[in-house]
Amino acid sequence: MIARRRARLGELCKELGQRAIAIQSDVTNLDDLGSDIERAATTMGGLDAIVTVAGRGMVGTVSTGDPQAWRELLDLNLVGPLATVRYGVQHFATEGRRDVIFVGSVGAITPAACVGIYAASKRGLRAAFDTIRLELAAQGINVGLVMPGVFDTEGLVGAVWINGEVNEGAMPEFAAGVTTPPKPGPVADSIAFMLGLPNGVGINEVVIRPTGQLRP
Repeated sequence: MIARRRARLGELCKELGQRAIAIQSDVTNLDDLGSDIERAATTMGGLDAIVTVAGRGMVGTVSTGDPQAWRELLDLNLVGPLATVRYGVQHFATEGRRDVIFVGSVGAITPAACVGIYAASKRGLRAAFDTIRLELAAQGINVGLVMPGVFDTEGLVGAVWINGEVNEGAMPEFAAGVTTPPKPGPVADSIAFMLGLPNGVGINEVVIRPTGQLRP
């Protein structure tokens, strides 16, 4: 597990047990990311799968936003996952089940006001996924993209980045009576299912929304 916050990593290690290995790293720090992934792979004797989860939401009109903040978001949501795969796949075995799974967003496929930069980062990730799938297919590596809707995660509910003006109607739309996004456990279960498929077959794209989510 690679993440920025040592305390959060420690909590997960206690929950998951001795086989969990935690390495403090920031996917936007490209100077250290490669060596951090190499340390993880060396500790575990190689890698079987890469799941890129790092990301953050941003809300605000393009005409009022701060372009420097856009760059920071693109570094996290787009460059970071791609760099993780770039440095990670070289530690894959040459045979057996191997997977790359990107966590994207329904924002990549459903337009919504005031999320243009966030959507651009996730649509860019989807475009890169399409290419990477073709590049790795000959090596027998499965590449998948999971596009969740609005679930109760820190990056989408607890720490959305407000950058510029937010117009009325910009927030996600839910069916009447739905007030609380569900926990993200089903998203994790879907990823685990993808990783557990027999060798030689992969699920390429998954869209998973709360039942009551109407938009995006």
